[in-house]
Amino acid sequence: MNYAGAWLAGTVLPRRTLGALFDRVVGSLHRRLDIETEDDLARSMRFPTRWDPFFRETMTLADVYHFPTQHFDFHRDQFTLAL
Repeated sequence: MNYAGAWLAGTVLPRRTLGALFDRVVGSLHRRLDIETEDDLARSMRFPTRWDPFFRETMTLADVYHFPTQHFDFHRDQFTLAL
């Protein structure tokens, strides 16, 4: 599904639209993170660890906000050639 969604969006939407959509989503997440309290960020819940190597059995909201960065860095390192 992740592949199909990305492929379809990249096929149907122009780059400028994709860029604007990305900026809007990141801005929204940033605004939301800015208003989270320490108590909010400390809330936790159980996660299915088999879904992703970065999932832990219990994760806080702060962990969930950090997850996409970890996931991206992992895949970037996979596809980066050492010079």
